[in-house]
Amino acid sequence: MNTELLWGETETRDGAAVFGPHGVSAASRTRPGTSSGVYLIRSGDEALLVDTGRRTAPEYPTGVLDTICDVIDERDVRLRYVVQTHFHYDHVGNTQHLKDRYGATVLCHAQDRPVIEDPTILASTEYIESMGGDPATIAAELTLDDPSDITASKALVREHWNHPVEVDRTVEDGDTVTLGELELRVLHTPGHTPGHLSVYNPSSNSLYLADVMYWPTPLHPYPMGNVAEQIASVEKCLTLEADSLFSGHGLPRFGADAVEDYLRELLLRGRQLEERILVLLSRHGELTIPDLHAETFVIKERYDYANDGWFANSMNCIHAHLRRLLEAKEVRRVERENGTVAWEVTEDGQRPAEETGVEGAYERTKTLADIPRT
Repeated sequence: MNTELLWGETETRDGAAVFGPHGVSAASRTRPGTSSGVYLIRSGDEALLVDTGRRTAPEYPTGVLDTICDVIDERDVRLRYVVQTHFHYDHVGNTQHLKDRYGATVLCHAQDRPVIEDPTILASTEYIESMGGDPATIAAELTLDDPSDITASKALVREHWNHPVEVDRTVEDGDTVTLGELELRVLHTPGHTPGHLSVYNPSSNSLYLADVMYWPTPLHPYPMGNVAEQIASVEKCLTLEADSLFSGHGLPRFGADAVEDYLRELLLRGRQLEERILVLLSRHGELTIPDLHAETFVIKERYDYANDGWFANSMNCIHAHLRRLLEAKEVRRVERENGTVAWEVTEDGQRPAEETGVEGAYERTKTLADIPRT
């Protein structure tokens, strides 16, 4: 029996939340589904939405758009703003519908605005070039045959990014949005995307951080995905010492300790990935990104959607982290005769033999058995 999914609302101190699931395989994009969390912040008879979820479509479990409209209508509030945290389809899908229905003002960061307004540029190298990236170099580093291979397919854009949005105004880090008696702070939290935004309500000490914590991240190749910026974004969130946290997917965190622990987890994951990369390069010598991917994202389907055997999100994550290690002079590029690029560890990144040696559980058990017991 396949029960129809329901989209439920939950009361919060600021207003209401409609939590958004994230499928963990290509098939689960539609069931159980992928949609961002949608958060309503209310002050008096005025309201603001943080993201709008994925647009309801015939093949997608219905209800998220209806639920959002019910949340607004039942509270009899004027929807003044929609803060678009970033350009991913599961966060923007309902925005234009809500803008048209309620007359809301749509806000986003300037760096994500081009894709929000015209998602078709994701099927070309235009946006990558606008961020300062060289498509040919990125393709070689990912061992792809053609620069066009690093873009989203036209079919993918048609299927998922098929609801462009008219943005009214861009906002920057530190800007405030006045909502009734509230002064909400906008945070520029790039890494996941170049123009990623989060929203902070000082009145309730609540942080709406969207996909800052999504893993794997960055899920775009460098420079669209930037690890140094991602780290800075998490550290910026930590300085707020928020005691309520609402993420782009999944359940909220309450209590300062729980919020801090959640934020530090992403820093730990990033460090562990980079340490694993350095251990592998120290152990085996030069390796390509697909080589490294096989030993870093072992359980691949849990973190990525395969497209003809290519796991773009996690491959791009490795690329972005390698670029940070390159800047730190812990790895170097090796250009091969076939035009692809491999990576090798430098003296600064070399890990000692005791960290790179291969020893399985059987060997460790034998070693422990030989230790005299007292």
